Amino acid sequence: MSNNVNSNIMDNIRDNVHELWVLDSRPDLEDDCVQYCYDNVDRPVPITMIEFLSQHCSQALSTQDLEHMEKDNV
Repeated sequence: MSNNVNSNIMDNIRDNVHELWVLDSRPDLEDDCVQYCYDNVDRPVPITMIEFLSQHCSQALSTQDLEHMEKDNV
């Protein structure tokens, strides 16, 4: 019974994440996000998704970063 309950929870989380997921080219990252949400099942999926993506985007470049890099190249 417990495995059945866990399986249902994981399926629901997977469906919720997939419904909100917009990075179609990154199914591998989506799978990691599903696992992260499952590991934090006590919190709402949208909040854990934001947290997960924020952790993974810490190295992303902002528009300001790109503008600064462009000025450095001139």
